[in-house]
Amino acid sequence: MSNARPPRVFHLLHLAHGALFRAIDRRLRDAEGIATAHQVILFTLAAEDGLPSSEIARRAGHTRSRLTGLVDKLEAEGLVERRVSNVDGRVHLLHLTRAGRALVARTRSQTKHLNAALLAPFDEREQETIRSFLAHVRAEAEQI
Repeated sequence: MSNARPPRVFHLLHLAHGALFRAIDRRLRDAEGIATAHQVILFTLAAEDGLPSSEIARRAGHTRSRLTGLVDKLEAEGLVERRVSNVDGRVHLLHLTRAGRALVARTRSQTKHLNAALLAPFDEREQETIRSFLAHVRAEAEQI
């Protein structure tokens, strides 16, 4: 029987998240002038352009007020534009600009490389366990 303490999951997730996103944010800021929070918005729009900001906030895991500031920066940089919805004039839809699409193209392969580097030490079964664990945390966070 093992006397090892169970992992302190919350603490380890917090430390890992902080270290990872500080490093990635530094790289993205140096190379592109944006942070990972901006990149998530751009990747969301690359997958489905013309979404309302409320939907982007939901998909990106941001509050609407946090999203507003992030989109303001992306718009100032010429990476996205807000357009009034034809269906509801109170709703603004977000669209990637040509510059935004180019940035997504430049950074997508880097993101794939970073994901692969993080998972490289683990075999396929372990990688599936990691994916399953992280999906569980996301799905069950409100009930935990």
